Amino acid sequence: MATRDFQGKVVLITGASSGIGRAAASAYASQGAHIVLAARRESQLQDAAREVEALGVRALPVRCDVTVEEEVHRLMRETEAAFGGLDILVNNAGLGLYGPVEGFSEAQLRQVFDINFFGLVRVTRAALPLLRKRAPGSQVVNVSSVLGHRGLPLLGGYGASKAAVNLLTESLRAELASEGISVLLVSPGLTETEFRDARLSAEGWKQDAIPLNAMSSATVASAMVRASRRKRRETVLTLPGRVMVLANRWVPALFDRVARRIVNPAKAP
Repeated sequence: MATRDFQGKVVLITGASSGIGRAAASAYASQGAHIVLAARRESQLQDAAREVEALGVRALPVRCDVTVEEEVHRLMRETEAAFGGLDILVNNAGLGLYGPVEGFSEAQLRQVFDINFFGLVRVTRAALPLLRKRAPGSQVVNVSSVLGHRGLPLLGGYGASKAAVNLLTESLRAELASEGISVLLVSPGLTETEFRDARLSAEGWKQDAIPLNAMSSATVASAMVRASRRKRRETVLTLPGRVMVLANRWVPALFDRVARRIVNPAKAP
């Protein structure tokens, strides 16, 4: 019989209507967890909730924009009313940005940081009282990117937001350790999701197909649940992602040349 390591636990996932967040909802639910699904798109959110409930657990879909303080606090109130507390928070909501540093606008960069970084801070701070109710043993899982470990040309704005997440994760981990709350970092590489379609782009810029194999959202979700089960503090996904991080550490000048080839940029017509 399959193990259900998170039987009866409550997991809240932001950005849960599609991609990695939706896959993570199903992955945790398959291990017996009840799921709070937070996202902005109502119809997709309801569909994801039905998928979760089909796995025999409870699902609470809550429309929430992580950039709006009141909506975040409403999310926590509804979570507490339904479940009394929270075992695992997965900060997954994110927005991409493509283009050179001189090309994207300050408004675009602020929008990306407001979701990827400040949204994560906003949700985490609001969730801490609920996580403390289930401590020791509760968790914060922050979804970053390999680009938070190593910047690539034309992806600097997005990578900067994720690098901020990485550093915040380290600080938060130390701050909460004495309370028995684990803080984990999961850094996927290129993933097959709607993410590239929804991201912002500098005016006049587009990205052709990247010459790398993309992993599936389900693969990322499985790795996330595995890291959560083992309380692994940091997970960098796929061999190319780990090689990229190591190459940047040991031979950064060489990897600079490789990085220019990976991105394969093209100006929009």
